[in-house]
Amino acid sequence: MWSLQHKIIISLFLACLMTGCLGPKSTVPIRYYLIDPIEYPKNLSLKKDTPLSIEIISLHIPQYLERFHIAKRVSKSRLDFSENHQWGENLRKNLLRTMSRNLSQLLSTLDIGTPLNRSASLPDYRIQIHIEQFELESNNKVKLVARWQLSSRNKSKPLGVFSAKLQGEKTIKKGNYEQMVSVMRQLYGDLCEHIAKTIVTQESSIPQ
Repeated sequence: MWSLQHKIIISLFLACLMTGCLGPKSTVPIRYYLIDPIEYPKNLSLKKDTPLSIEIISLHIPQYLERFHIAKRVSKSRLDFSENHQWGENLRKNLLRTMSRNLSQLLSTLDIGTPLNRSASLPDYRIQIHIEQFELESNNKVKLVARWQLSSRNKSKPLGVFSAKLQGEKTIKKGNYEQMVSVMRQLYGDLCEHIAKTIVTQESSIPQ
């Protein structure tokens, strides 16, 4: 006849078998990604003796992109989030910092303020950026939809609202998040170039 102690040991052993604590667990490592700045072949041409001062007032992204798990669309109205592929930091902050560095390179200026890094200068131009979509679509291609408002210290009203719809040419292989993030990085670099060109266009229209 089993003693109470034996019964307890057997119960614990069976519980471990059911939960799998006695066997080796197959764990998939979590991989982390960032949208880094890109290297542009050349800077945009500006007819100005002194570097511009730029302030990125805000950069908004959809709430579903605020998660660390990388999002992708499996249909027009359904999203999937990866457990094992995540952003290395808050995506909005990552995009904000990368936007600053990309614009700095394109416009040949170090004087770019953001909500994360304020500038003491009075900005020549202020930008508000709204990213409406930035993920892998169900057709396995990355899509970036954004709009931005540009204003100048010389005018009380905004100079205009601009937009861009960008799509990567590469078809992303299933489960290849490194390839997907690489395309996202390039598309985001293209968006930064679109924004920089609107500033250059406005600056070129000012009489010298």
